Amino acid sequence: MFNARDLAVAQGVAAALLFLSIPCFTWLGLGTRQTVGALHGLASMLTVIVSAFLLHLTYPLLRGREEATKRLIGPLWITNLLTLLSVIFGNWLYIGYRAHDGAQQWYLANAPAAHTVVMEYKEFVSLFPLPLGLAAAFLLWRYREDLHGSGVAHVVAMLITLLWICLLIGLATGLGLAKLKLV
Repeated sequence: MFNARDLAVAQGVAAALLFLSIPCFTWLGLGTRQTVGALHGLASMLTVIVSAFLLHLTYPLLRGREEATKRLIGPLWITNLLTLLSVIFGNWLYIGYRAHDGAQQWYLANAPAAHTVVMEYKEFVSLFPLPLGLAAAFLLWRYREDLHGSGVAHVVAMLITLLWICLLIGLATGLGLAKLKLV
């Protein structure tokens, strides 16, 4: 009746839906900052999920399979678009963070290490995935015919791996900062 693949897909979809529902609880506050925060959280979580799928699609590329480039380009552009949305909503939140009575003031008074180390680090690491993803997309487009069996496939895989690591660091530090004080 069901095979292992069906069960694995059902498990993955259920986990993804539950994972993505976390920011929806923020909407219960119905404030503008909460809404933007929820959109930023939703875009960030969805980006990490899609980028994990993207990372797994690099394995056939490294093995030299010819269909790998075609399967990789769509999720890569979706990841780039979601990364852009995450950055836009994150910058929108950052305005309130740096405001006179914003979260930055609270962090500097109550948890200076959280601001100095985590927030400043998160701020820069979270901006890296977009240029990494655009560079990978450009290389896939430019070398689409000569990609298999070349060093360019390894460079694309490295860029996508770095993209995923930066997204994961940004998500983990963002969740940690939100846990310290909800912005």
